[in-house]
Amino acid sequence: MIIPHHLLIAEDENLAAMALIESLEAEGFRVTLVHNGVEALEVDEKDPAALLLTDMRMPVMGGGALIRTIRLRRADLPIIVMTGYSECLPQEVPGRLIVLRKPYSLSALAGHVRALLPHRETAEH
Repeated sequence: MIIPHHLLIAEDENLAAMALIESLEAEGFRVTLVHNGVEALEVDEKDPAALLLTDMRMPVMGGGALIRTIRLRRADLPIIVMTGYSECLPQEVPGRLIVLRKPYSLSALAGHVRALLPHRETAEH
């Protein structure tokens, strides 16, 4: 049995979020959606993600603060930033990070996700 990677998506735009979920679940990933950085930190603490996908502009806590905070907890977590605002891009963030400017293709996004994650492991019974 293949254990699916858990992807955490922080995106406050519902249409964008639904397209991401549909695309990534079709690729075999387990996906959790949250609408801001605070929710992302809460979910990741209870159910650690293999990869974070985040928008930059969100209510309550935006992507920049989310990235800085999660890097303190998990410096090795791969992150994909999805943004239409170049002035919001994170500066000098350590670790594996890819920035995709909106609009981006879902197939390109899936390729980046696969490239950042280790090969799936098979669970033993």
